[in-house]
Amino acid sequence: MIKKHLSLFGLVLSLAVIFAIPALANTLSSGSATADCMGFMLTFMAADLSPGTTYTITYTFTLTCNGSAQPVTGQTMFTASGTTATVTASGTWPSSPLTTNCTVSLGSATLTSSGSTVTITINGSASASLNCQGFDERMTGGGSIFENPIISGTSNTSNTSNTSNPKIEVDINGTVDPTRVTHGYEIECGAPPPKQQNLEVNWPGHHFHLETLTLGTCVCDPTLLPPANPDAGFNKFTGAGTGKLDGVEGASIVFVFTDQGEPGTNDTESMTIFDPGGNVVLNFNTAPLTFGNQQAHREGGPKVPPCTGNGGT
Repeated sequence: MIKKHLSLFGLVLSLAVIFAIPALANTLSSGSATADCMGFMLTFMAADLSPGTTYTITYTFTLTCNGSAQPVTGQTMFTASGTTATVTASGTWPSSPLTTNCTVSLGSATLTSSGSTVTITINGSASASLNCQGFDERMTGGGSIFENPIISGTSNTSNTSNTSNPKIEVDINGTVDPTRVTHGYEIECGAPPPKQQNLEVNWPGHHFHLETLTLGTCVCDPTLLPPANPDAGFNKFTGAGTGKLDGVEGASIVFVFTDQGEPGTNDTESMTIFDPGGNVVLNFNTAPLTFGNQQAHREGGPKVPPCTGNGGT
């Protein structure tokens, strides 16, 4: 009889212990993110899950740009296939791509079924700085075009055949002159560009100096050949600006420069320069460079699709 009571007591005690142990709660064990100027990729580790059950993870960041903080929130759902899971999600910033320097901080995530919450590490730290303003999209170079050039090995200084650019006419003050036009520059894309630009144009007896570039439009023109650096993302620079003609303020210029690969023999330019009164003092249509090279550049910032123009073929 005593043995029977002891057995019953042991069974009751075992059941009490079992019911006294709480069920394991679903948990988030970690959260991490990689962030750049375009957006972010999240990775979460979850445990103590019930297979076949659908769960929701909510997350939040603080994105601070130019001193202005903005919450970025989202959620992702998954169905557990086992008791643990690795969950990934991605997203873009509200105004992607970012075009200024920003900071991402205060990341956290919550498994809604249990309230389990973790801090999200961002690029390996509690916060991450995103350098999205520091990209440099520009064109550099220069060169010359000739109209009626002197043929090497002859003494004919008035030769009228242009062996370099046979279809190009340089119009100076309304007269087609045999001449050489040279230019050199470092100019940035933008409307208007962000910084001071440099462009100098010289032809016999005259000089144009750019003071303000009011337009710098950079595009990938598929009818042109690709640039020397396809990752620059463009092969054509269309510009306009104001400056000095022979030292006098009020002149203006419009131009198109192209980068169509190395060594520059396919690069072209066209240009019109106006005096302060609006009169055309220099003009020529699209011409290949006789000498020189023009190069498109892009450094930093979000990556752009490569420019793979094919010359219209």
